[in-house]
Amino acid sequence: MIFRLILLALAGIYYITYKVHHQFCLRQGSPLGHARLIVVGSFLAGGAGKTPFVAWLAQFINSHATQVPRIAILCHERAQDEAAMLRQKFAGMPQVRVIATSNRYKTAQEIDRDYDYIICDDGFEDTRLAGAITIRLDRAGTPQRIADLVPAGKHRSLPRDHEEPAVTLGQGDIRFRIGRIANAGNEPCPAGPIAICGIGAPERFRQDLASYGIEPAGFIARPDHDPRFEQIIMKFIVRGTQLVMTEKDFARLPEKWRLHPNVFVAYQEIEVSAPAAEAIRACCGLGA
Repeated sequence: MIFRLILLALAGIYYITYKVHHQFCLRQGSPLGHARLIVVGSFLAGGAGKTPFVAWLAQFINSHATQVPRIAILCHERAQDEAAMLRQKFAGMPQVRVIATSNRYKTAQEIDRDYDYIICDDGFEDTRLAGAITIRLDRAGTPQRIADLVPAGKHRSLPRDHEEPAVTLGQGDIRFRIGRIANAGNEPCPAGPIAICGIGAPERFRQDLASYGIEPAGFIARPDHDPRFEQIIMKFIVRGTQLVMTEKDFARLPEKWRLHPNVFVAYQEIEVSAPAAEAIRACCGLGA
C-alpha cells in the first residue's frame, strides 16, 4: 500500500512537471509550408506498435499517392534500434529516408521543402508540431486519471492534454501478428528456441509467438532500447543457442550476427481494417 502511494505521488509530480514543461518549453511552433506532417503516437510510454505501423503507413502512402512521394521518417536519436529497423525495411526504396533526431520539430522545418510527407515515429507529446495529422494507436485503452500515468501506470499523458486526432486506431481497427519466423538463410524456426526481446511490450511478443505456434524454452525480456542487448546476445551465440527475436531487436545486431544461422527473426504483419484505411487515406490526401 505504501509503495503504491509513493507511485501515485510520483505520478502527480510527473504530471505537474509535464504541464510546466509544455507550457514554457514546448509552445506551438509554425506549421510546415510544403510537406504533410504526420504524427503517429500513443498515450503509452512504449509498446503500442508505433514503429511497425509507421513502416506500414509509409508503404501505404507510397502505394496510394498519385506520384512517387518523397517520404521522410523521423525517429528519436535515442531509439537507434527503431531507426535501424526502418532503414532495413526501406533499403530498396530511395524515396524513403529515415532520420534519427533529438528535435523532430527543428528537423521537420529544415527538410520541409525536400519531402512530400514527413512521418514522425512518436512525437505525440511534442506540441510544437503545429498542423500535424495525428494518428493515435489506442489498442491498450485510454488513460482516465493521473494514477494511470508513469510511474504508477503505463501512460505519458491524458486525453485533455491533446486535441482530437485525425484518426484513432482501436483494438478492432488494427491487428499485429507474426507472419513468419526465419533466419538469414530463410530456414524456419525450430522448436524450443530461447526468445529474447528488448521492447516496450514483451508480453505481447510472448503471446504472438504462442499464436504462431512457437513455445520458447526460455523467455528473456530486456528493457526497451537496452544498451546491453548485444552483449547478452553474444553470450548465447557463443554457446550455440538458437534465438528468436523481434525485427527491432534483430536490426540492432552487427551484420555477422544477423547472418548467424541460430538467429531467427519474427517478422510482423499488420492488418488495418477497411474503414480505418479509408480514414487514413482521406486525412493524408491520397488517391483511392
